[in-house]
Amino acid sequence: PAVCSTHFSTQSAMPKLYYTPTSCGAASFIAAHVAGVKIDAETVDLKTHTTTSGADFYQINSKGNVPTLVLDDGTVLNEGAAVLQWIADQKPGSVAPAAGTSARYTNIAALNYVASEVHPSIGGLFNPTLSEENKTFIKGNAAKKLTYLNGLFEKEKFLYSATVTIADFYLYIVLSWVNYVGIDLSPYPHVQAYAKSIAELDGVKSAHALIATNPASTL
Repeated sequence: PAVCSTHFSTQSAMPKLYYTPTSCGAASFIAAHVAGVKIDAETVDLKTHTTTSGADFYQINSKGNVPTLVLDDGTVLNEGAAVLQWIADQKPGSVAPAAGTSARYTNIAALNYVASEVHPSIGGLFNPTLSEENKTFIKGNAAKKLTYLNGLFEKEKFLYSATVTIADFYLYIVLSWVNYVGIDLSPYPHVQAYAKSIAELDGVKSAHALIATNPASTL
């Protein structure tokens, strides 16, 4: 069965992040960059499942998804919430509350909300085989999530936190997909303003500029 942690042997320097510039894996790159956590990085072509260096990505992560983080001991983390928390724990308090605190558990709840509720409600629309009936159903779910978030961001600047965290980077990337899947954010002005505010953070702009160069590391 597929699991979110396994082991991988390689001669490459590690830890190493495998990602794509526009998928949820980009949130991990942004988080590491903003936190000042330097890790090796390599992009993956998800159509061919080949890395930039020509490696068979399935040999690195048999699930074939990004983000994937290979740790120094060969452990492979291949779910975004786990990767983001590992990054946060390298610089405690930088992009997530300290481990073991009530605030951290709230942050974990935020990550899981994005992963289980928002991501599939928007990302699910990328499936080219969906019938119109299924598209309508998924868009209906997305509208419910966006309505909730619109009410939240009318009062709050970030997702369940007084400062920007890994959950915000994840949600920001998911929201960036709306134009590709036919979702109009204009009925949700507070969500639009939130996404714009995250995009305009200096660290986020710097991360995107670096991603555009296909860098070998997050710093």
